[in-house]
Amino acid sequence: MPLHADAWAVLRPHVRLCGPTVPADFSVAADYAAADAAIVGNQFNGDAAAFTRAPRLQVMARTGIGYDNIAIAAASAAGVCTVNTPDAPTESTAEFAIALMFAVARRIPTADHNAKAGLWKLDPSVLGFDLAEKTLGLVGFGRIARRVAEMARAIGMRVCAFDPFVAAPTMAAAGVAPCADLPELLQVSHVLSLHAPATPATQRMIGADQLAQLPPGAILINAARGSLVDEAAVLAALTSGRLAGAGLDVWEREPVPADHPLFRHPRVVATPHLAAYTNEGRRRSHVAAAQHVLSVLRGEIPPTLIDPTMWIRRRKHVAP
Repeated sequence: MPLHADAWAVLRPHVRLCGPTVPADFSVAADYAAADAAIVGNQFNGDAAAFTRAPRLQVMARTGIGYDNIAIAAASAAGVCTVNTPDAPTESTAEFAIALMFAVARRIPTADHNAKAGLWKLDPSVLGFDLAEKTLGLVGFGRIARRVAEMARAIGMRVCAFDPFVAAPTMAAAGVAPCADLPELLQVSHVLSLHAPATPATQRMIGADQLAQLPPGAILINAARGSLVDEAAVLAALTSGRLAGAGLDVWEREPVPADHPLFRHPRVVATPHLAAYTNEGRRRSHVAAAQHVLSVLRGEIPPTLIDPTMWIRRRKHVAP
């Protein structure tokens, strides 16, 4: 997908642009091996071989928050600065998480499907529930979760959160009740929304045991990372009725196979990893990536350098 036009405007006066998503009138012949900088998305495989193939590369900018497709240790070992744009997707992703809550709780996709098929009726398949006065449980309390909390409180939800890296007074100051551990959060969450990063510690952190601790009829929202949930356990919880529904934007395997039982489930709102995909979100992320790239090329430490320890070992410009 091409960079936002405003990112081209930031870059064009300073660098030559190339690559498969660069408009033809902006670019020179694509040559990753000769690149001094790269801006990539979540489909790029940033392994050690990628850095070996680009001996001039000084900086790789990953648009968005997550960078699990970039081998940071390999980049640092090669002297390549890696940066991301963590502030850019906050509003877009938070709004989308709230949208999933409404879509699942009010059975909007099912009602839309029925109406367009000529089934103009009110029956249990479209009987939803109000979000107001329900408890929203947030797993993680970073930028996006804090914005979700603000929106949820505005529609009358009670909000609780568990995050071992955020102090309880910080949560309380935001009007959110802190929970000491994940089980405490699960037991009170009518809506469980995930906002944790993908790490070995969070791999499938929501599985059968955790889903069993939710109140009957709860819903699950995941617009964070697919690896956080055990998809087979989610399917089983939907089948048993423990879960009333789920809103899933991220998946263990992407693209999702066409016959995936959760992707086709009538009580799952399934979307293709598009929570941050708005014009405004793209602009914020792409412009920030462009600015960070130029900072490194000018010899300035970028504000989102993922491994600050490697700055003094970074690759410098090599004359052709």
